Amino acid sequence: MRLFSGPVLEPAAARVPGEPNKSESETFMTTPGEESTERPPAAPGNYGEISPGVPRYGQYAPAGWEPPQEVKDAQKASLSNMSPASAYPGFGGATPNASAAPLGAPAKVLVAARLIMLAGVIQAMSVVALLAVLVVPTLKASVLEVLQSSMAGTPAVAEAYSDPALVNAALFIALVISLAMAVTYFWLARAIRRGATWARTTALILGIMSFAFLVQPNLLAIAQIVLGLVGVFLLYRSPAKEFFMEQKSRRSALKR
Repeated sequence: MRLFSGPVLEPAAARVPGEPNKSESETFMTTPGEESTERPPAAPGNYGEISPGVPRYGQYAPAGWEPPQEVKDAQKASLSNMSPASAYPGFGGATPNASAAPLGAPAKVLVAARLIMLAGVIQAMSVVALLAVLVVPTLKASVLEVLQSSMAGTPAVAEAYSDPALVNAALFIALVISLAMAVTYFWLARAIRRGATWARTTALILGIMSFAFLVQPNLLAIAQIVLGLVGVFLLYRSPAKEFFMEQKSRRSALKR
């Protein structure tokens, strides 16, 4: 039998092992018919306000919202320290571990590389011809006969062509030099496609030196020289020269 009326105190909830104790400010008394006024626990995934006026994590910004002025200033300061190329989204140079892979070469660079490669093909044909003369005796005899008749006005040179040991040594040296030149042409063409500045400079020097082969001009030599010079000319025209400058600055930035 109840001896008095009034609010009934509920016993304190038993402490569950592993749960922190609730402070006195979090434990409330309730009466029959009333709902508990205990604060509900925060749901996982809810984040507080970052700063006044900034949307919370996972929320969309309201229409017309703009970041605070200090955020704008920080963004401008970070972008001002970047080069125009590295500020472009997705540019590999914006990351410290960017690859050294070259950018896409312009059409003029590709055309110049093909022309230099064609000059290398002509030089490779000279290698094959010299090898055939050196190996095939009948062919060597025919070539020597032509050379001796052409040098009839210079007896000393004609006599040198009659020495088999001297002729074989001269042909072997010419074969080695011609092979090295053919390899150089293909090597330079590949390096030029990748934007190597040293390859462009080397091609220019070799193009100037190629005029020495016009002392005894022939059709193949003239074609080879013209192909090389046109290719070098294209490498020093826009947008090829900008491409090489960009590649040079990019490699310098990666070495820092």
